Amino acid sequence: MKVTIAIAAFLLVGSVALGYAYIGGYAPFTSQFVQTCENAIKERLADPLSYRRIGVDDSRSTITWDEFFAEPERSVPESTRKAMIQAARGQPVQYVALIDYQAQDAIGAIIRERASCTFNSLTGSDAPTRTYWVKIDGERNLEWAVRQPNAATLHQRLLKNM
Repeated sequence: MKVTIAIAAFLLVGSVALGYAYIGGYAPFTSQFVQTCENAIKERLADPLSYRRIGVDDSRSTITWDEFFAEPERSVPESTRKAMIQAARGQPVQYVALIDYQAQDAIGAIIRERASCTFNSLTGSDAPTRTYWVKIDGERNLEWAVRQPNAATLHQRLLKNM
């Protein structure tokens, strides 16, 4: 009898904890794609340790082959395009994550932002593990770093993480 009560109490506490985490924007199981996006966001922050996710909404949808090959790094000869399309088992997929977060800026003030993170996938099962492949608000971190006042320092830091 006591064991049954203990098990029931354990399950109740676990359910409440998972529910609280989920409502607070911390889903118990974060996808690889969202983890990579969060790492890319942290690379842009003055104080990466101050990052705290508030919420996330992620999705996947099919895109056309023209959309997939529109990215400059996917620019390949027509013969390679045709071979890739023929070898594919389906349409390419675009991962999208909208991440609300807060962090401290360079002077220590708390900022709240929303980042849009995207990745175009050939198969839909190859979520990136490197931040180089994802775009935050339409640009990769190396592209973003070039526009920053401390571009050389940021560029070196980003290259170390590749």
